[in-house]
Amino acid sequence: MLGTEDIVAKVRGDITEGVYRPGDALPSPESLAAELRVLTRAVEAAYRQLADGGLLMANLLGPGVVVADPELDPTIRAVVQAVHTMQHQLERFEKQLDHLSERVDTVRRMGEAGRAAESQKTQRY
Repeated sequence: MLGTEDIVAKVRGDITEGVYRPGDALPSPESLAAELRVLTRAVEAAYRQLADGGLLMANLLGPGVVVADPELDPTIRAVVQAVHTMQHQLERFEKQLDHLSERVDTVRRMGEAGRAAESQKTQRY
């Protein structure tokens, strides 16, 4: 089974051979994973590694990965990378917020149940 480094090498080779040119969209991680018979997260990791190296750009105007233009101004590339990093941070924050919201809801329900039980005790006496 191919690992992340093998997928990186394959995508890099496809770009070098002209299968994908600057601006071309790459297959979705799910599609490439099915084609290569690997886990989707291995393709996602490979795409992330190639994006971190500047060969790919991810999620520019929506979901998806495109081949970076080597002629792209380094300042623009740095801005794209910063935006990409911020998107990852926001995704992590959203997950943390969801987790905290679930915990708050659980505590709220426990408090309501405790108050209801206390109210029933008070009504009996």
